[in-house]
Amino acid sequence: MRYRPFGISGKAVSAISLLLKETAALPDALAWRTFIFSAMESGVNCFELMAGSEAMCAGLQAALSAVERRLLFISWRIHGEPGRPMTQEIISRSIRQGLQRTGASYFDLLMLDEVAFHALTPEAHQFLDDLRSGGLALQIGVAGGGDVIDAAIVDPTFEVATTPFNLTSGWDTRRRMKDASAANMALVACDVFPQALIKPQAAKSGETHKAGLFRRRQAEPLAGAGSYAFLHETPGWSASEICLAYALTDPAFAAIQVEATRTEVVERMSAVADRDLPTGVAAQIEMARFSPETREAEKKRA
Repeated sequence: MRYRPFGISGKAVSAISLLLKETAALPDALAWRTFIFSAMESGVNCFELMAGSEAMCAGLQAALSAVERRLLFISWRIHGEPGRPMTQEIISRSIRQGLQRTGASYFDLLMLDEVAFHALTPEAHQFLDDLRSGGLALQIGVAGGGDVIDAAIVDPTFEVATTPFNLTSGWDTRRRMKDASAANMALVACDVFPQALIKPQAAKSGETHKAGLFRRRQAEPLAGAGSYAFLHETPGWSASEICLAYALTDPAFAAIQVEATRTEVVERMSAVADRDLPTGVAAQIEMARFSPETREAEKKRA
């Protein structure tokens, strides 16, 4: 695992951050404790908890009993409900319950999702500064994309932005990253695995020839430039590993946030943090991003 500074917080966080939320795969506190301990053994020290799961909080509390609090970076995310104002009372209750159930004593970061951000009342907005000055949440951030990040960049209350980013991200996403960095915001990437590309593609990435009875290899390193089929044809790498490794190459991000519920997945993703992209893959990614087919697809999505 590699570690990076988290903005101006003074803390170093693991390059891989885990988003934890309620799941049937981890049904009780013991399962959560075991999972969190395993993540720590893989070098992960940055966890974001989605408010609402008592079992998850109890599992973290059990894990905290065996490690110094200062060694972990713990974030608490509040999600809003459409049509419901995000009031000071709602935020205060969520923070109190979160601290009580986790035994964390304070949160390194309080995150609001897009709905909660847009639903903030004026009193609640002021309360965010009070939480920070009171030491209950050391930093305040927002998770989302598009206009919500633009709004947070110009609001001094928000110091952290978690935003979608992957190897297909266009100029608008990269422009927001640049603006956020210029505003001294800490950046966290999420949704780094584009599902449409993770699944094996039917299109061929270039001429291949036999290499044994059961394996095929590319005739040339950059054969098939302009397609993403190389994601499934790079020896020793899976498509998800390449996507994660690509996101890790961007120094703008303090961490890459992923979701996982199995220890072996966390171990595999953590190992990617210590690997460099294979020769030629970075060039393949850029050529695929700017290919006519990719641009046409972006126009259709727009």
